[in-house]
Amino acid sequence: MKKLLLMTLVLLVSGAMLAQGSKETRVTKSVLAFHAGPSFPMGDFKDNNIDNEEAGFAKTGFTAGINYGYQFHKNAGIAAGVFFNKYKASNVTIEIIDGGEIPELVDLELDNWQFYGITAGPMLTFDLAKNIAADLRVMGGIANAKTPTIVYEHTVAAEKDWSVAPVIQGGLNLRIGTGSNLFIFTGLDYLYMKPKFTVNYLEGYEDEAPDRIKQKISVLNLTGGIGIKF
Repeated sequence: MKKLLLMTLVLLVSGAMLAQGSKETRVTKSVLAFHAGPSFPMGDFKDNNIDNEEAGFAKTGFTAGINYGYQFHKNAGIAAGVFFNKYKASNVTIEIIDGGEIPELVDLELDNWQFYGITAGPMLTFDLAKNIAADLRVMGGIANAKTPTIVYEHTVAAEKDWSVAPVIQGGLNLRIGTGSNLFIFTGLDYLYMKPKFTVNYLEGYEDEAPDRIKQKISVLNLTGGIGIKF
């Protein structure tokens, strides 16, 4: 009888341990974070050189978004996000020759760049310390981007244009738990796309530049916010 009781106890304990381990491998976690912060243009997008045909004249802007992550394994999952970015643009001074041999300097006013989109992709998660986790994300998706409106002497010289383009986004974020389901979110990510725009120039200046332009848009986003896990 003692052997039977001992064997039963061993089996029960072993079964409980196996069930617990199996449960841990099947545990799914969802995290949702709201975040915002400054966004820094890079490369051609921030260049102010008028001789660079792909100069974007973009200033430091801001970004806001929502990130969602679903962990099907302790260290692996899928992530998705939506975002909105906006950047003021620097004014431009160009040199033109209008009916004579003496060049004239012309000041052009630009309003802003902006884009919004959605991305999704794989996510790796690592526990750094108690209540602190890091997520590494590599995602792809689609975005809709807008060019600045160009104004010359209070008259619109080139209308804004919207263009849809593929976008890639990758980054690293930290989740710092608060002891409940809430956590503090901070992240750094890189975003790149190259939309093609149609430029509608002021009548009489159609030959000054191509009607179709490609703009390299690369930015570095630094954000913070709050999230919930469920």
